Amino acid sequence: MSEELRDESRRKVETVTYVVFGVLYVLVTLLWLWVAPANRPVDSERFDQAMRAFGEFFAVVAAPLWFFTTLNQFESFRSRVAVLALGLCLLIPLPLFVGVSPL
Repeated sequence: MSEELRDESRRKVETVTYVVFGVLYVLVTLLWLWVAPANRPVDSERFDQAMRAFGEFFAVVAAPLWFFTTLNQFESFRSRVAVLALGLCLLIPLPLFVGVSPL
């Protein structure tokens, strides 16, 4: 009986943790959707415009891809939490806080 309660409470903690990380990753994605179009320097060449569009696309889809790939590829709870926390640190939209300066 005690073992079942422990397993059930552990599952609840894991579920709540994944939901919290999921909400944070949705927030990061929404921030990238907001930041990417806001920082548009004037590009004169079509190649520069195309590379910028690819970069913006991958910046927006990186957070959901990281989240679902982590849940799919890692099995232990500790490793999932560690990789999800690392992903939040890496995927924060720095242009929101720092800004973009033209070269």
